[in-house]
Amino acid sequence: MSGVAVVTDSVACLPQHVIEEYGIHIIPVRVTAGGKTYEDSAEELPPEVVRQLQETPDIDTTPWPPEHYCRHYIELGRESKNIVHVVAFSQFTSTISLARAGADMAQEAVPGLRIELLDSATTTMAQGFIALAAARAAEGGGGIEEVVEAGDAVKARVSSIFALDTLRYLARTGRVNKLTAWASSVLNVKPIVGLSRGETRPLGLVRSRSQGAVKLVKLLDDGADDAQPLHVAVMDVDRPQEAVQLASVIKERFRPAELYQVRLTPATQVVAGSGLLGIAFYSGP
Repeated sequence: MSGVAVVTDSVACLPQHVIEEYGIHIIPVRVTAGGKTYEDSAEELPPEVVRQLQETPDIDTTPWPPEHYCRHYIELGRESKNIVHVVAFSQFTSTISLARAGADMAQEAVPGLRIELLDSATTTMAQGFIALAAARAAEGGGGIEEVVEAGDAVKARVSSIFALDTLRYLARTGRVNKLTAWASSVLNVKPIVGLSRGETRPLGLVRSRSQGAVKLVKLLDDGADDAQPLHVAVMDVDRPQEAVQLASVIKERFRPAELYQVRLTPATQVVAGSGLLGIAFYSGP
């Protein structure tokens, strides 16, 4: 039986090869639209369905009920009696409270099972970097406290920045009203939005996608610590060539210790809409 099993939500957007290399368990999130619930997978959300749901006026991102998490934890409990779940940010979702209820149910059902929940205070690959740090600590033989500590260390440093064509997609969730009002105050602009430690904040408005990519590099330069190794993920929705170009610029200019290029998961694409380019990064060992 293995030491500590690391779990995270699909919205962490981890590359598949990383998931497999470190044995990270993924719980797909769900999104409901038009009276139908979809699991975050290419099978249930192929590109044509994603495009359709991106234009659906109302979407519901309510997480799974506690029983769903309980089943996952019990299944994992067959491999490890110690589980760390790196959860998407509690500020915008009730996932952590529902997962905690599921953890209580699982621990009651399975004697000796211990489950720790780590609120990532973020999402996408910023959450992914936290889960990856936890998984690396687990692979190194760390106990459950050390695994949580490793995740917390990255949580304190990681940031994500997104260049969006519009905030109207995110506005359907009802969770970015202030940002929507800010970005709507000026016509024909594209918002740059930051997310770190549970807070979303406006970082700028640009006139074009190309200016947005330049702004991302500038903000990365401002936020990176030259004295520490840099870890970066480039993310996109429907902007693959721009993502490749951005990754190339970052690789040449910053020489990061690790650099990933990922496309957001289908459910994340539904929520964020098309035309997103972003980065997640932190400086540290």
